[in-house]
Amino acid sequence: MFMINRWILVFALLSSLIYPLSSQELTTATSTIFSGSGNCATCHAPGSPNTAALVDSKGRDVSPVTLWRSTMMANAARDPLWRAKVSVETKLTPSLKAFIEDKCTTCHAPMGRTQAIADGADYYSIAEMEQSPLALDGVSCTVCHQIKDVNLGTPESFSGHYVIENDRLIYGPYANPVTGPMQNSVNYTPVHSVHIKSSELCATCHTLFTPTVDENGNVVGEIAEQTPYLEWKNSTYPQQNIECQTCHVPEINEGIVISNRPVSLSARTPFGLHYFVGGNVFMLKMLKAHGNELGVTATATQFDSTIARTLRLLQNETVRLNATADFPTDDTLRIRVAVQNLSGHKFPTGYPSRRAWLHVVVTNANGTVIFESGAWDPESGEIRNLDDGYEPHYDRITDSAQVQIYEAIMGNTAGDVTYTLLRGATYLKDNRLPPLGFTTTHISYDSTQIYGRAAEDPNFNRNGDQEGTGIDTVTYIIGNVSANTDYQITVEMVYQTAMPRFIADLLQHDTPEVTRFSGYYQAADKTPIPVASITVGAGPTGIDHPDPAVVAETPLLVQAYPNPFNPQVNLRIQARETGWLTVTIYTVQGQKLHTLYSGIAPAGTTTLQWDGKTAAHTVASGMYYVVATLKTPHQQYQSVKRILLVK
Repeated sequence: MFMINRWILVFALLSSLIYPLSSQELTTATSTIFSGSGNCATCHAPGSPNTAALVDSKGRDVSPVTLWRSTMMANAARDPLWRAKVSVETKLTPSLKAFIEDKCTTCHAPMGRTQAIADGADYYSIAEMEQSPLALDGVSCTVCHQIKDVNLGTPESFSGHYVIENDRLIYGPYANPVTGPMQNSVNYTPVHSVHIKSSELCATCHTLFTPTVDENGNVVGEIAEQTPYLEWKNSTYPQQNIECQTCHVPEINEGIVISNRPVSLSARTPFGLHYFVGGNVFMLKMLKAHGNELGVTATATQFDSTIARTLRLLQNETVRLNATADFPTDDTLRIRVAVQNLSGHKFPTGYPSRRAWLHVVVTNANGTVIFESGAWDPESGEIRNLDDGYEPHYDRITDSAQVQIYEAIMGNTAGDVTYTLLRGATYLKDNRLPPLGFTTTHISYDSTQIYGRAAEDPNFNRNGDQEGTGIDTVTYIIGNVSANTDYQITVEMVYQTAMPRFIADLLQHDTPEVTRFSGYYQAADKTPIPVASITVGAGPTGIDHPDPAVVAETPLLVQAYPNPFNPQVNLRIQARETGWLTVTIYTVQGQKLHTLYSGIAPAGTTTLQWDGKTAAHTVASGMYYVVATLKTPHQQYQSVKRILLVK
């Protein structure tokens, strides 16, 4: 018997090495206001009695709990970088320890903190959070779905001032909800409310102002720590009805039965996938790697899925690059790089530890590198040749030691660089790429300002006298070349969640949370995430000039070929300006059939294809219309093209 038990123990130890992450169960804890995600999963995850519920047409699990549990929202209270940062902030300003921990747990551990305040507490602490299964459930189901439509979108709701009351109402996106099952099982009443799909709901936590403290510990003001909602307001996205949820809770247009009981429930459409992805691949990998110690509730496979979705968002919906090259003189190569923000807020967004930069490499015909800007050390992830303090914004780069970095750098009351959040008095630099339509005259600009040299750069978010392009154009001037030699130019945008100087500042402090995070960080892959890339050439065998069709003769033009078509038509949409482009197929009776494209399109040519199909079926032979609509910060254009499908 002893030998058997010993071998069982050995097998268990080996298994833990081979399969290091076994997820913790979702909590079923409850309080007078909240219920843990495990209770929601009883009905809102695939399972009996209706095994056809919460799966899509391909049989994939699309349940909110399954998709959410491997996100940063689900792990907000377990995030080791956040825990380390809170410990340092309280160490540096001990007089505000209670305030800091209470403010931070408001959005990172909202169920624990909100319940404590409702029970009469003045503040909520990290120590209390660690003992509460509900607090450790992060930004869970019964948080967001209980936030009331009170003061949403106003300063009164920002910085965690959401309103949740003890009335057991759960807000959802569907009209006429079936109320009995939820009332009987968890004592909540589902209620339809459109605010659950509004950006203003997200703004309660993702618009954060924090106090500024001087070196003596005195509060002397406040700083906008993160303002993606206000950046979105200062863009064209609200006019397009593009909300935070449009990208972060994307909808599928197929009927989904949203609960496995009762079996009589009808399917609902559209259905929002609770992906909640942003750009934080780095921390998701850390949570996966150290899940057992951190007590995560997601499996390795679930983390892999969220990481893959995050990468897709970063690499497909973040920025677009364009580059042209020429020789203004026989020995000078000029490269113009245009970086276009495709997101509905600044990029990078949110927390001021994030940055993105341009990595530009020029090689000659022999493959020898003759110029490189933005190279980094693979071990540390740090950019080489950085200026002391911080790298300024550039309109022109003439030296390989210069690099274009898009970032927000805080300054303290003395005007020095600081990475301590409560020491931040202003921003010394904020050249993060603004969204399309962003202007200096918008009412929210005082909280979303451009700081540093970028504010004076005529090629940053500007086209002549017009603001709001969402594009930065950087010119690279490289001397000692020959116009008689071929060169290859590779431009890459890379992204980093935690810049090494921010982490180095954190790691100099001695707290248990910093020690734990330090161990995780040293073992982590610090390679920045590639976001976009483009390669062009220059030389006697061909110079990459701008496409002569980049600027259409008319503001918006749709071309189609072949036409008539079978089985596919190619569509060429030419736009004079950057804007929000929507391309839709209509019948001759004016019935909307299918949306081919909806998103930011740069000035120039956008190429699409249509195969005569909609999301639901293949259309019949006949005449159809392609309707292209372009909305810019200043104007709206429309162009229509008639096409004929022949079978």
